[in-house]
Amino acid sequence: MRRRVLISLTSVLAVALLIAAVAQSRPDATTGTIKIGWVGDKSGPTVASQIPVLHAMQSYFRLINAQGGIRGNRIEMIEKDDSYSPAKELELVKSVINDDKVVLVTGIGNSSGFASILPVLTQAKVLGLSNQGTLKSATDPFQQYLMQGNCNYADQGDVALGYLMTRLKLKNLNGVKVGVVGIAVSSGQEWNENLANNVKKLGGTPIVQTLPAAVINADVAVQAFESEKVRFILMHHAIPGGIAVLRSMAKYNLNVPISGSFGVTQDVVYESSPYDAAKNFVGVNCATPPQYSKLPAKGKLAYATGKRFGYPEAEIGQQNWALGWANAMLIVQGLRNVRGAFTPASVKAGLERVKNLDTGGLTPNMNLAANCHMAIQQVRPYTYSYSKKQMLPVGTYQQWSKYVTNAYAAPGTCGKKR
Repeated sequence: MRRRVLISLTSVLAVALLIAAVAQSRPDATTGTIKIGWVGDKSGPTVASQIPVLHAMQSYFRLINAQGGIRGNRIEMIEKDDSYSPAKELELVKSVINDDKVVLVTGIGNSSGFASILPVLTQAKVLGLSNQGTLKSATDPFQQYLMQGNCNYADQGDVALGYLMTRLKLKNLNGVKVGVVGIAVSSGQEWNENLANNVKKLGGTPIVQTLPAAVINADVAVQAFESEKVRFILMHHAIPGGIAVLRSMAKYNLNVPISGSFGVTQDVVYESSPYDAAKNFVGVNCATPPQYSKLPAKGKLAYATGKRFGYPEAEIGQQNWALGWANAMLIVQGLRNVRGAFTPASVKAGLERVKNLDTGGLTPNMNLAANCHMAIQQVRPYTYSYSKKQMLPVGTYQQWSKYVTNAYAAPGTCGKKR
């Protein structure tokens, strides 16, 4: 009798072990934690732009974890501060890949570090998702291990220039001088070169200036624009740079229209700048403020969650917050597309299957594919309502899409013909 009991217990234990082994091998088995690395600026000159993106992503992941995570797996974000130093950014990207064993690296907000980071991602076969930096080298030639979660600088410049020419009723720029100013990193260099070339093609004369990342004021650049009698200005910088340019324009009474990239198209730039200059500013962006009244409930959740978690209005009211939330939605959808273990390869494949992701109006619907790593390819202008204290879109994305030349897509990718 005792022998029968022992045999029976042994059989039960064997069955239990078999069930456990099968459960571990099943695609929907829970394994614990999905590690995602974030490398960006938490203490340097672009902190006002990058921190809202980070906090929005953390907030969305907290919601997903509270709902049970991804097939029971909790998302863990490992964040590293590069202080906006390309050398430190490279060091930390290597660290999250080699030491923390992440399946995805996101953030990557210093465009000057792209050249050194790309070989690291490619060699490790770990995907990078840049939330804000969108250099041409990230997409042309096509990079298998880098994606963009933001509209790129060329598309932004196309719409900024198109908007100001429409506003001034200019069919060409013959005899027109145009101010162009960019931040002293790779993205600013590309902004200046792209727009200088476009202005020349239209018959105009570009007056190009560069501002340091840690900008104190923009007096020299604005004085140069004033002496050259520019008709309008196109700028690319982080939030402090946008404020500096507008303050200097007010100081020297330079009363001309100005537009700029997503980095300066934030409500805090208007609120911290003199009205005499800010009234002339209409920037461009591909993210809509999360408190915008016409957003559907899915979009408004981003703002409500920021409030619930205690983040300041200066962060959750930014379009950068909306961009971070949308990037987190993109990552989560990519993770949900994974069947089997969460590895760098499977996460990459999952993201490449994201189709028509509805972000609740925070951005245009996001799309990725094996031959297109540019999640957003639409941009529109935004102005600021002082009475409503919020950014407001000017028209629809479709309305302004005619100005987008898709200059940064490699031939055969993202809709560009070979």
